[in-house]
Amino acid sequence: DTGFKSQFIYDEFYPDPYYDNTVAAVNDCIKCILQKQPMEWLPYLRKENLQLNNQSSLTEEEFKKLVNRFKAAYDEFEIIELNDTSCTVDGNKSRVTGTYEVNAVLSAETLVLSGKWYVDFERDEDLGYWYICSVAIDGINF
Repeated sequence: DTGFKSQFIYDEFYPDPYYDNTVAAVNDCIKCILQKQPMEWLPYLRKENLQLNNQSSLTEEEFKKLVNRFKAAYDEFEIIELNDTSCTVDGNKSRVTGTYEVNAVLSAETLVLSGKWYVDFERDEDLGYWYICSVAIDGINF
């Protein structure tokens, strides 16, 4: 007995991009953008050729700077609602869509930001990983 026990991990053998991409879009992307703390790292973000609303051809660093500049303009954020509404997968492309509502506080005045959002993913065929390549959030000017 070597003492080594193998463990079967279901998702390694039967990945579910609908579930995985939805969780990544909501918890690891949109929620990170709509919280006050600065964005330091997004686990599924591609390194380059990113899009954020109408800004395109961004590097990971440029993407983070735009998000953090938006965050710095407000004193605090309170996520009221964050929902996913659909996930599509078409070959190596996937899109998760949803809605959000956030209270953004600026000098004791509360502004309500709300609308639709989407996160686009592309799958790296060699590695099999899904990477975020585009994010759009209605009602926010980055």
